[in-house]
Amino acid sequence: MSASQGQPATDRPARAIGLELLTQEKWTEAEPLLRECLAIREKKEPDVWSTFDTKSLLGGALLGQKKYADAEPLLLAGYEGMKQREKTIPPLGSTRIADATERLVQLYEAIDKKDDAAKWRKELEAIKPTQKNMEKQP
Repeated sequence: MSASQGQPATDRPARAIGLELLTQEKWTEAEPLLRECLAIREKKEPDVWSTFDTKSLLGGALLGQKKYADAEPLLLAGYEGMKQREKTIPPLGSTRIADATERLVQLYEAIDKKDDAAKWRKELEAIKPTQKNMEKQP
């Protein structure tokens, strides 16, 4: 039974605090909370879009700490997992794929992979008009 089916989501507070720490650029403090959240989600809901969102968030925490080699696989898996499950993302989560894509742009700019950064920047530009349309839906 998933959290949406009535079971309490014990990972939600950790994710919310981890996300808030990311917005404050407190990468080191966010990492353990997001690791805990990801462990719970991978165990309980391994194939749900929000698990992949958490991978991307954890990758973002590692990116902020300049742990690029550790961040890259999480960022890629997070993006790919959400993209595959895009139709299951509720309107409130409509920005998550764009956020994940933005983190990939930041990664590849940071490690000076200009071609990869350009590829992901192009993907981000393609996502933004779609995202605006989703936000307008009731």
